[in-house]
Amino acid sequence: MRIREGFVVREIKDAIVAVPTGDIVREFGGIVNLNATGKFMWEVLEEDRTVEEVAERLVEKYHIDKEKAMRSAEKFIEQLREAKVIVE
Repeated sequence: MRIREGFVVREIKDAIVAVPTGDIVREFGGIVNLNATGKFMWEVLEEDRTVEEVAERLVEKYHIDKEKAMRSAEKFIEQLREAKVIVE
């Protein structure tokens, strides 16, 4: 799975947002608010990755245990699926 084409991530003051561009603007009609961890996972998902690969990258970057990383990755990916931001 990966992030759909047509989104750009921007940091505006203290906010991190993913903004749709082009034709996706009409379909999506909003923005995705991200925190620093969400931005990191978003960047990982810009290439085709599995949930397990995202969790592994979280473990490497944040030195957290694998269970916590899996929960975080699964929750984030589910939110992106619901928003139709992920391509399977």
